[in-house]
Amino acid sequence: MFKLRKQLLIGVTALSFAAMGMTAYAQADGTPGHQAPTAEQKAKFAEKMAKRQAKWHDDLKITPAQETAWQTFLGKIKPAGAPQQRPGKEEWAKQTAPERMDHQMEFLKRAETRLAERTAAVKEFYAVLTPVQQKVFDEHFKKMEHHRFGHRGFHHGGPDGRP
Repeated sequence: MFKLRKQLLIGVTALSFAAMGMTAYAQADGTPGHQAPTAEQKAKFAEKMAKRQAKWHDDLKITPAQETAWQTFLGKIKPAGAPQQRPGKEEWAKQTAPERMDHQMEFLKRAETRLAERTAAVKEFYAVLTPVQQKVFDEHFKKMEHHRFGHRGFHHGGPDGRP
């Protein structure tokens, strides 16, 4: 009898913690982290991006003959202007499972198209570089990948990829 009460008490406690967490998550929807970036944030991001590009340009030692290819490359890899519109919570809740899957499939198709365009731009620019510049490009690209994907579990572990 005591064991059953203890298990029930633990279960109720766990459910209440879960409910509090879900309530806090639902209320967090109006926080600044979930809103569109302000003009000040966009300007700060653009400034950081310009500094990184200038450093990359200097590290690559782009020649005047390569400048056009560099500018073309930057134009092609530029992030998309406006983020993709997602359905709101109410709209998402009204959708059926197949509609949600269709929405997710469209998102992935657009992401694949953007990745294919960026891949083509990298290959095109890479072909213009000298072997020394290609090594510098590879190093910058590794850092960029780690910056973008490192927090998602990629690039963690030892040199052989194992934890």
